[in-house]
Amino acid sequence: MSKITPVHAGIIGCGAISDAYLNNLTGRFSSVRAVACADRHEKRARDKAERYGLRSMAYQSMLDDPDIAMIVNLTPPAEHYDVTRAALEHGKHVFSEKMIAVDLEQGRELMRSADAHGVRLGVTPDTFLCGGIQTSRYVVDHGLIGDVTSANVAVNRNLAIYGDIMPFLEQPGGGMPFDYGCYHMTALAYLLGPAVRVSAFSRVHAPSRMRMCTDRDTFGETVMLTESDVVTATVEYASGALATIQFNGASNVDEHPIMDVYGTRGILHTGDPNVAGAPVRLRKPLQEEIAFPFTHGFLNESRGVGAAEMAWAIARHRPHRAGKEMAFHVFELIHGMIISARTGEPYRLSSTFVRSAALPEGYLPNGAWGPTEESALAAE
Repeated sequence: MSKITPVHAGIIGCGAISDAYLNNLTGRFSSVRAVACADRHEKRARDKAERYGLRSMAYQSMLDDPDIAMIVNLTPPAEHYDVTRAALEHGKHVFSEKMIAVDLEQGRELMRSADAHGVRLGVTPDTFLCGGIQTSRYVVDHGLIGDVTSANVAVNRNLAIYGDIMPFLEQPGGGMPFDYGCYHMTALAYLLGPAVRVSAFSRVHAPSRMRMCTDRDTFGETVMLTESDVVTATVEYASGALATIQFNGASNVDEHPIMDVYGTRGILHTGDPNVAGAPVRLRKPLQEEIAFPFTHGFLNESRGVGAAEMAWAIARHRPHRAGKEMAFHVFELIHGMIISARTGEPYRLSSTFVRSAALPEGYLPNGAWGPTEESALAAE
């Protein structure tokens, strides 16, 4: 196995989430290295470039630069399609923040474009590659809860407060299921495989809201909402498992997510898939619940791990795990919830995917006595 030459990546979008990516993509991984950044606010790009030792440049210049082989798209959801499409058409691999696009047909177009141009398209949430969900996958794959029969997801936020800080959450593509619920639906897809149909109900709890952050220029403004902030659904998976889903954006501002997987010989509590090292708990029949030891690394903030794994996959000529097929399937599934709620009919999914392999176990953080946690990404 030869030493890898890191893929040079350009970061487009220097907002709040960019620090988590840049901390990792400028020094943590050997397979990918951020070398440039761009943002529609030039000062913000210059500040990030100075902080992380990057080049600040216009996005078109980034696309024209032959040294940059990958674009990491951290723009708001409404910009994902245009930004990703331009990169694919310039022959760049793309790793995009959640989700692939806003409109369902735009997502399909990006899938086709990646194939047509012979480049990789990866999409977050990549937290399913981290210790919590990888350990959960170990539990499921090794039959420790028997045959999986059902799952339960409940997620809460207060979008009246979140929306004051991040207004894109109140716009198409940024609503509760797309911005936060996608972590849980991606984790379920990785654990259970593809879904076949979904039925749902939804509502906008308070269509009219007033901005309440007194330190912002928008204080006192009235906002009219059209995106559902309360969604409940039932999902049928091809495996035969059923899942109940609740996304509630009209609840506590502090999140109390639940994701439980039920089997014939046990119950798995996965922890929050938005948190890399969320504890995994296992309950066997007639026994006390136990904390299950982590079988995998990436237990701290690891955003960008999907881009690093994709870079390793490019070098090894194998599929990458945060692939566009699973990403689009989850994207369609969430759209299916909204469509079902609007029509009053179950939505049958047209897409599917092949569940990617689990990462090899045993590669834990800071491998002082052996391989590091990144070694799991490099494995064939």
